[in-house]
Amino acid sequence: MELQHSVSLQPYNTLGLDVKAAYFIRINQLDDLYAAREFCQDKRCPWLIIGGGSNLVLTQDFDGLVMFMAMEQVCWPAEQPAGSISEVFLVTVQAGYEWDLLVEQSIIRGASGLENLSLIPGQVGAAPIQNIGAYGVEIKDCLESVQVFDFDSAQEFELFHADCEFGYRDSIFKRHQSWIVTQVKLHLKQESKPQISYGIIADTIESLTGESANHASPQKVRDAVMHIRRSKLPDPKQIPNVGSFFKNPIISIEQKQKLAQQWPGIVAYEVGANSYKLAAGWLIEQLGWKGFREGEVGVHEHQALVLVCSGSAKGREVLDLAKRIKVDVAAKFGVTLEIEPRLFDSRGEFYL
Repeated sequence: MELQHSVSLQPYNTLGLDVKAAYFIRINQLDDLYAAREFCQDKRCPWLIIGGGSNLVLTQDFDGLVMFMAMEQVCWPAEQPAGSISEVFLVTVQAGYEWDLLVEQSIIRGASGLENLSLIPGQVGAAPIQNIGAYGVEIKDCLESVQVFDFDSAQEFELFHADCEFGYRDSIFKRHQSWIVTQVKLHLKQESKPQISYGIIADTIESLTGESANHASPQKVRDAVMHIRRSKLPDPKQIPNVGSFFKNPIISIEQKQKLAQQWPGIVAYEVGANSYKLAAGWLIEQLGWKGFREGEVGVHEHQALVLVCSGSAKGREVLDLAKRIKVDVAAKFGVTLEIEPRLFDSRGEFYL
């Protein structure tokens, strides 16, 4: 374990917040987690593990050990003999592997199931924690199992799909802060059946290719998703951000009907017999926040769900803006927005 002291975390979070870690290491193998655990016990200090940093708001210098997940081996299935037919494509990936590279490589190898999740930033290990999703697909749809290291007990164990308690941008991992995802196993498909339930996917495929979207290949779906995301979301490498800052709220059908009377153009999607998912970005945009700027923080000019910052912005400034937006939405719509990225101060995670 190569320990570093007083390390800037600016390169390790997509908001570009310049906070420092008292101690810092790279996790290159499982043994490094055991060594890191022993170090934290000896120092009696807090710890934090980060990957792509695309889901973090760091508000203060961190007083403990920050671990960067660098385990990135991937095991692709052996090539099938000519003429053989296999519907399932199992791939095992360590937590530090780049998520979008996994999507790209799976398509190259003839598998489908991840293409709707193209261009989502971050590492594979964060995918089940957040139950990442986009355009009608979530990671839970193809997750077989997750390997976990419990930092508190030093135990290693495997959780299968049914054990993960997946929900909308939620999983059991959010309720066990000492659990570290070290590896993920996914079951993909050899035969492509495009998921184009979101009309914008089909429309984009047809616009880009001039062909019907009904039999689109995984690559064409990926191309469409990347086109849409690039047109709507800023590249964190160009404009620091963490993607969608708020979750789309789920409300009852009664509340949706009441809001629709006052706001006839409200954007909502049915997600059950008696519930609807509201487009949080639409709510925020109606209140004039889109394009707002104050000092080093603001709301993206093309996507109201995305908070951006620049220069010497502080995490607390980003949070203060988020709080103001939450208060405004609650006052005007009677809807409580939930912050999507994880929030950290000097000692660990906290919640608003």
